[in-house]
Amino acid sequence: MSAELFYPLVTEAIRRAETLEDLKAPGTSAAYLVVSLLEEKIAETLPASDPEGAIARRGAVKAALSARDLGRVRDLVERFLTEDEIDADLREELHQLSKQAERSGVARFPHAAAKYGLDEIRRLALAFARQEAPFPIG
Repeated sequence: MSAELFYPLVTEAIRRAETLEDLKAPGTSAAYLVVSLLEEKIAETLPASDPEGAIARRGAVKAALSARDLGRVRDLVERFLTEDEIDADLREELHQLSKQAERSGVARFPHAAAKYGLDEIRRLALAFARQEAPFPIG
């Protein structure tokens, strides 16, 4: 599938997400998740060395961060960083977005971070994002 097919869809999805955010309306996170998914599809069709491919990778991660899907942020960053054609600037920006996601998680759950530590908070947040039980049941 061609990236050009996704451009009008992602443009409309961005407008919708930003409008919902401005209105402080429910559904803002879900709207940003749609943006992230569409940007990811564009990234799958274009190499990281292509300027539009780099923009799509940034957009997918930034939209996941806006959706507060920290597990998705981490997954996308990990995947994009393994690509051979990624340049140093994009690599650094993805690292910064990943750090921003970590800070966001700690800011949202400061008492848990102080009590359990960042590694445990990451593990629990990832399990929650994937809708898995964070501890054995039964």
